[in-house]
Formats: sequence, C-alpha cells, structure tokens
Amino acid sequence: MSAIVLTPDWGSPTSPEPDRGTCLLCAIVGMLAAAMTLAVLAKMLFLAPAGPTVLPLDETCSLSRETCSVRLPDGGTLKFSIGPRPVPLLQTLTLEIHIEGSNIRPVEVDFSGVDVPMAFNRAYPAPAPGGVYTAQTMLPLCASGRMVWQASVLLEKGDSRLLVPFRFETERGK
Repeated sequence: MSAIVLTPDWGSPTSPEPDRGTCLLCAIVGMLAAAMTLAVLAKMLFLAPAGPTVLPLDETCSLSRETCSVRLPDGGTLKFSIGPRPVPLLQTLTLEIHIEGSNIRPVEVDFSGVDVPMAFNRAYPAPAPGGVYTAQTMLPLCASGRMVWQASVLLEKGDSRLLVPFRFETERGK
C-alpha cells in the first residue's frame, strides 16, 4: 500500500503562491493587537482604583427611630441621624454626621430603596461647627405604603474610601 501525500501546487494558476510580505504584516498586526489587549487588561486589573471598603450593616439600628453609631476601622466613631422622625416623604430632611476620634470625612450620602428601585438621590454633607457635617435632602413619594431605605455614607481619608450602610423605613401618609 502506498500513501498519497497532498502538497500545494504553488505553480498552478488556481493556487497562487502566498505573498510573504502580507503574511508578515498580518503577523505584526496580530501581535500588536494582542499586546494592546494585554496592556488594557493589566491596567484594569492592577492600576484601576480600588472601590470603597464596605462596613457591615448594623441591622439592630434604624435611622427612623434613633441615631445610629458605627465603630470605624481606625478606632473612631461615626454617628448618623436623620430628622425629623418618623422620616417623612416629600419634606426636607436634615442629615447629621458626627465623627469622633478620626480624621476621616464624609463625602456623600446615597439613598436607595432596598426592595424597590428608586431614582438617584444623593446628599453632600458640609462641615458645621463642633465637628458635625450636615446636609439636607428630600425623599420621593413611593407607590407602596411602607418603604425600606438604605442610606450609604461614603467616607474618605486620603486615597482610601469607606462605605457605611444604614437602614430606615418610611410610611406613605406619615
């Protein structure tokens, strides 16, 4: 038995010889594309800024009933309150953030519905006398009667960021 070996017939008019310059150009373009892809991935993985460290939610405290207090990783304490109470809808709310024993500062407070997605709602605390940061905001009216909210306080110290979640409830008509 003899084996049949097929080889390209470069001399045939139907199979022209490949252009070596074109193949070299294709190889260079392919290598450049691969290098650029690796550079973008490396930047995304290693050079992208890290997100904030998120502290665990204290489910025993509700801002609709009381001022909530959280121990910060650097040993300081954050106290956060919303007034008036019970927390009303479509009325001006006053936010107060007290930070003791730390030089971390609040940057913003983001409000979101826990079970019902709500529109973007963010407040920006400003320093007030006595180491207090204050802001005013308003919560929108929700179609459901009772609504559970999360207020996330974003803190900043240098390049590091910390996110502290708090929960509270509102009731339509109260």
